[in-house]
Amino acid sequence: MENYITIEMLEENRPLLIGRIFTEMQLSILKKKLQKKPLNSNEKTYYYKFIKPKIRAMMAFFNINELNVNGKEFIKEQRSEEAIQIVHKLEQKHKGKKIILSGSFLFNKTYNDVDVFIFSKYDKEDYQKGKIHVTFLPESNLGSLFFNSLSKISVSNFNYTAKTEFDIGLNSVLQTYELLINAILNKEDHEKNLRDFILQTEYISKGVVLNPKQLYYTQEKLSRKNLDILSNTFINSLTLSYTAKTLKTKLKAQVNDYKKLLIEYKNAKNLPIYIDTYSKVISLAN
Repeated sequence: MENYITIEMLEENRPLLIGRIFTEMQLSILKKKLQKKPLNSNEKTYYYKFIKPKIRAMMAFFNINELNVNGKEFIKEQRSEEAIQIVHKLEQKHKGKKIILSGSFLFNKTYNDVDVFIFSKYDKEDYQKGKIHVTFLPESNLGSLFFNSLSKISVSNFNYTAKTEFDIGLNSVLQTYELLINAILNKEDHEKNLRDFILQTEYISKGVVLNPKQLYYTQEKLSRKNLDILSNTFINSLTLSYTAKTLKTKLKAQVNDYKKLLIEYKNAKNLPIYIDTYSKVISLAN
């Protein structure tokens, strides 16, 4: 609930709040809470018994839900209420944290886990309790392509402004592709790699930030395809997204480096794929 109020809002509206809604002391305690300073036992009593109920009542009066529900048209009946209950429950355990629930639980008939992401300033270990899979992310991820995708169909306890423009450099895209190929060749879990690959290629080639449902079904299709399909998807995305000069300069150097490595590592399975893919991009860029 505190995520809807800022210290600036309190200061700006102080003359209206004092005496009419809050006492001087209550406003001081609320400000302290927003600053994330520890409250003593007396202050906690005032906050939870008097201050928080007033804020909740004001929000209800103006039909403001404590939680944001995005993409309601995609969320299956009853899943929205379940998601709200899950977020509220996690709020009790992770007080003051920004929490967002997204993924196939909201829009698909069948699902494996309920994906919940909690933003924290400190590194914490992810955990799973029953069907609920909690992943901790740094707050810097709020500006990422991934977050802006998952937030399109989600339930969260904080406000945010969705981004529509992202700077996806060629080096980042190449790294994402290579990590995906390596994970597949090594028979490792590559769900996250494929997710990042799809989000990036769709964005750089079409300027589209996929919502979780679009991402889910695209991921389902591509996970059943072979490496040639992935590489062709990648080739088309690169040629549509970057200038011929940029592609030729970068990829010719990459191809030369990998050809030298292939002499030393003759049994490497990934290098021939990189060389073939990048050579095709260079050919199309000419």
